[in-house]
Amino acid sequence: MSDTPHYPEENEIKVEWTWLHVAIVLLSVLVIWPVFYCVLDPTKNSTNKLLSVLGLNIDIVGVVLASLKTPFYGIFLDGGKIEILRANAERKYFQFGMWIIAVGFFLQALGTLL
Repeated sequence: MSDTPHYPEENEIKVEWTWLHVAIVLLSVLVIWPVFYCVLDPTKNSTNKLLSVLGLNIDIVGVVLASLKTPFYGIFLDGGKIEILRANAERKYFQFGMWIIAVGFFLQALGTLL
């Protein structure tokens, strides 16, 4: 790794998925759904449970998306252009993650009310 920081191009400024982000999403899917189907009683109408579990799982994905951050590229004398680009990239994922969380909460509310 060089000592001088590399000034990134606009298309290089993206959020980073770490192994922890991927592990949280994969574990939530690989643990929650098999357990759900194991405890599911086929004789009962379990639409409410399905909606609640689906909403919770969607919430987990939304939280992970909202927590994604861009890496620190260094300090440059560019008038803060990189910081603005980083903030815009992070804001897109944060807003999308929050919308996904809202959908998950809505599904959980439907599951509770049914």
